[in-house]
Amino acid sequence: MMTVFPESLVIKMKKRILAALAASILLAAAVTSCSSSKLIKLTSESGNLIDKANDITYINAPMCFEPISTEIDPYAECSELKLQLYGIVGCDTSVWLSEKFEGIGSIYYAEGAVELPTLSEFEANEIIICIEQTITTGLGVVTDAADIEAIIAAFENGERTTIIPEGDVYKLKFSSDKYEGIYYNLVYIEADGGENYIYDRSTKTCSAVGDVMYDYLPR
Repeated sequence: MMTVFPESLVIKMKKRILAALAASILLAAAVTSCSSSKLIKLTSESGNLIDKANDITYINAPMCFEPISTEIDPYAECSELKLQLYGIVGCDTSVWLSEKFEGIGSIYYAEGAVELPTLSEFEANEIIICIEQTITTGLGVVTDAADIEAIIAAFENGERTTIIPEGDVYKLKFSSDKYEGIYYNLVYIEADGGENYIYDRSTKTCSAVGDVMYDYLPR
């Protein structure tokens, strides 16, 4: 049986629902405003982000540098770019910040506080081999120091090519105790022609590396 309410009661109910919705919207706006007001304010100047309150200039790092994990809540924002930046787990926010990282996103580092390393200077002690599709899937890990050194040497000393070959593509995420919280990310390609390559998207360097990775990938 359907219940029919008096028109006056229906009007009162509608007013109460609208009032409740309005209160919820105002509360959400207040929480957002409060949260936003606590963020470090950044300004954009010549491609850099400036924290004037703490006299820090953050520079956009090359895309080979990625955060291993970012904090849940934002740390700073640049309102003119509509950009929020997050702390990187294990890193000092006065040195490193990152966009919310979900496969893509930039890292920023403080000018004068750190000198970005080359792959050799990164002193990697582990390489995670993975594929990136809808989600990132790990396929293997290289922890043997001699093998890591051989992979780095193959990339740095291998024959260069200016044409990026087609084939099966993997990501090599180098991690280091020296740069905790940061990946040095390169691309590994098992090309259709039979040769294998490692490619750095930042420097556009692509080197033939032979079979240096062969034992670490599923066959």
